[in-house]
Amino acid sequence: MEVEEIYKHQEVKMQAPAFKDKKRGISAKNQDAHDPDYENITLAFRNQDHAKGGHSRPTSQVPAQGRPPSDSTQVPRWLYRAILSLYILLALAFVLCIILSAFIMMKNAEMSKQLLGFKTELWNVSNSMQACEERQSEVWKSVQGNITMVRSKVEKLEMQLADIRKVDMKVQKILELLQKPQSPPQ
Repeated sequence: MEVEEIYKHQEVKMQAPAFKDKKRGISAKNQDAHDPDYENITLAFRNQDHAKGGHSRPTSQVPAQGRPPSDSTQVPRWLYRAILSLYILLALAFVLCIILSAFIMMKNAEMSKQLLGFKTELWNVSNSMQACEERQSEVWKSVQGNITMVRSKVEKLEMQLADIRKVDMKVQKILELLQKPQSPPQ
């Protein structure tokens, strides 16, 4: 907090003489050399040609403190090697992914061929099962037809047997009548 106040106070002091100069006009230039608030700033030029006729930016004799020396900004060599090795690892991982993708595609092609073979086998088994079911249904229909035919014949035989029993009973009655002595007709 104190540093900011001091900085602001110095800034105000430095602006005050400049403001006075504007009020005084041109004659103030000569008086500034004797003024204790006046700072003498010398300009250094990059080129001698610029100093003669061109306008150049003024530079102060105090070096800029915003930028550290160039030696401390250099990146260590091991960092380049580490980054290079990471790039190499990334490239190897990429190549490995490509190889694995190719391997997966080859296996996929083999598996699709096998699946097509299984599909045709399944189709053949399904067709043969359907043919067997059709034959079995035909056989079952014929068996059922034979069973109904046998039932009807058995029913006929039972009816004939009943008729035979009736005939047998009548024959026995007739035999009994014939065996009884007959009385003479009168």
